[in-house]
Amino acid sequence: MKLKPGYILFFVFAILSLNTFSQRIVSLAPSLTKMLYILEAEEKLVGCTNYCIEAIKDKKSIVITGMEINTEKIYTLKPDWVITTDLTKPTDIAALKKIGLKVKVMPSPKSYTQICEQLTELARLTNKQSKAKSIIDQQQARLDRLKSLIPKDKKPKVFYEIGAKPLFTVIPNTFMDDFITYSGGQNIAADLKQGTITREAVVLRNPDFIFIVTMGVVGDEEKAAWLKYSNISAVKKHKIFIVDSDKACSPDPVSFVDVVEQLIKTMYP
Repeated sequence: MKLKPGYILFFVFAILSLNTFSQRIVSLAPSLTKMLYILEAEEKLVGCTNYCIEAIKDKKSIVITGMEINTEKIYTLKPDWVITTDLTKPTDIAALKKIGLKVKVMPSPKSYTQICEQLTELARLTNKQSKAKSIIDQQQARLDRLKSLIPKDKKPKVFYEIGAKPLFTVIPNTFMDDFITYSGGQNIAADLKQGTITREAVVLRNPDFIFIVTMGVVGDEEKAAWLKYSNISAVKKHKIFIVDSDKACSPDPVSFVDVVEQLIKTMYP
């Protein structure tokens, strides 16, 4: 029986669609795993890191513990793609490619714009383009509403701490610096080339707000440490706050705007 051209096109499209929806993905980065979840593409995820909280709850296979990648386990999962960031060691990426796996390496985002671009790339990979566009549009609308809350005559000085031993802060050309910029603040470390800074330098720069990105007892200890510096404006006015590290350190468009919202509502109550 000879098939008509229309039927042939139908079957070709059906096969291509089947291939698209049967993808199996291993993620080696918590931020990329989170993006798969907000894209509602978690059914494609078969392997993750031990830091991928949602995926572990869904009993996805853990293929990386700490910095150690289990190459053999990844291979047995038969992924169509292994996705990761440029934080993964080149030797590990080479080892995965050597055994025939396709690896997509995404650069660590340096801005909110690049976070959105990363989501768009994952959406293309998982056939979730319309979902990604909807998410990005919604978050842009949130940002626009939040920015309208920022007084035009204020630009508070902000110290954003992301490490304690040694003391570490955010610098320009990083997505964390965008947290401060989008919330209308002035990064006191805007002139630094590296993130290390001393407490004495922070005192001299006299921030109006101190935000500590960490979890649990470490955050409380750091807050207590800053309270000893009573001549800092942020200490005098009780403007020291803790930011959820899961949202701040593993960025996706939604969690990024969540952090910006926290900063704006804290600085301009």
